[in-house]
Amino acid sequence: MGGCMDLGAVAPEMVLAGTALALVPVAGWVRGRWRRLPAAIALLALLVAMGLTAPMLTSTPREAFCGTYAVDPFRGFYQLVVEAGALVSLLSLASHFRASEQEAHHPVALLMATAGGMGLVAATDLGLIILFLQMVSFPSYLLVLLVRSDGPAQEAALKYFLYGAAALAVMAYGLTFLFGLTGSLNLRAIGAGLAGTDRAWVALAFGLVVVGYGFEMTLVPFHVWAPDVFQGGAAPVSGFVSVVPKVAAFAGLLRFLLEAMPSGLSAWPTVLSLLAAATMTFGNLLALRQDSLKRLLAYSSIAQAGYMLMAVAVAGQVPGALPAVGYYLVAYLLMNLAAFTVVAQVERMIGGDGFAAVRGLGRRAPWPGAALALALLSLAGVPPLAGFAGKVFLLVAAIEGGLAWLAVVAAANMAVALFYYAAVIAEMYFKEPERPEGLAPDAGYAWALGLCTAGTLGFGIAPGLARGLAQLGSTLLR
Repeated sequence: MGGCMDLGAVAPEMVLAGTALALVPVAGWVRGRWRRLPAAIALLALLVAMGLTAPMLTSTPREAFCGTYAVDPFRGFYQLVVEAGALVSLLSLASHFRASEQEAHHPVALLMATAGGMGLVAATDLGLIILFLQMVSFPSYLLVLLVRSDGPAQEAALKYFLYGAAALAVMAYGLTFLFGLTGSLNLRAIGAGLAGTDRAWVALAFGLVVVGYGFEMTLVPFHVWAPDVFQGGAAPVSGFVSVVPKVAAFAGLLRFLLEAMPSGLSAWPTVLSLLAAATMTFGNLLALRQDSLKRLLAYSSIAQAGYMLMAVAVAGQVPGALPAVGYYLVAYLLMNLAAFTVVAQVERMIGGDGFAAVRGLGRRAPWPGAALALALLSLAGVPPLAGFAGKVFLLVAAIEGGLAWLAVVAAANMAVALFYYAAVIAEMYFKEPERPEGLAPDAGYAWALGLCTAGTLGFGIAPGLARGLAQLGSTLLR
């Protein structure tokens, strides 16, 4: 057991939360050109936090704060992914709200949500898990409602809040069963205590807990909020919500399953594989009918969660499953944020996100057009992009775990998905542009797009690089 007051264990979280609190009065005071200051400070804080998180990739697994907080390579890897998602989102947000009232305020909510996501990855205590889930969710509601006068954003934020409150309440109820059955809040103590208990109660508790994680991960049937929230929020906010809470929830669910669910409980792989099949099929079929880019990306991200859940379902028995999930989350972050960054540029220039807004984009704005095409092809799983390697790793993990039927369902889904990704690319390259103007260039957008596109290409051509990191980051406190 680690010491009870080990502040070094939470240094990255303290940097982000401390910066967010310090920025609250600053955001209220700054005027004119000084409105850029909070985003610059937030960017610096994220870089410092990443520097503090990186050494955990090679640390010896231990527990801090009296066994409530893990310090292990698993935490280090997923926290780096969360921080990277926040960094790219911050660059895109800074450009999107340049010279507007929201410019000084978005970094505060973004840093708080990121700190919550990082805590969720590391928490090994039931109370902390609920606390950090709330900490991810509440600032995310604020981000969606950044433009307070925006009608669709108001509706989206209200739906997000109501669904979130209900899902987290159900999950908290499920966690009370685990405490009642074992008398402990610690995940590993729960795992040991559940070994001889009544399976029906364990299954009930597991089902209720999945509701909370499923809400953050946009799993069917807990996905209902996602399309409206993605469409109602500003595009860079939708990008952030599609990545950071999702990565944190996947990591949190993996830690919960591997540490608190006894390996003899054979029900969870079956439940998760059925959820995965429903999620990917539903997401892809509804994406085919969309004519709004943000809604299309929302259903696409629901389908992507279904693919990742295949490997989560077999994480207990297949050694390659954890690195497969880790690698795919990195690839998903890069390609999804690239797509949302281009949609943000289109939205800012034209004021809409319908297919007509990207018509002829390949000629009007060749670089953003090419970046969006690459991101969509990667999401579809076309080689040699990161999405292709990621899908191969996930399918192999599912087959090795005895879920060959699920791999077949996933392969059929990937073929369906190609249709709607190709439809957007066809709009960009094969249709005459309705408007002659290009896109407003801005440094933040350019950096966000450059980083994501380089990552999508680099990790696709050399998948061993991110896979090696994910392999390193699959060591938990066992």
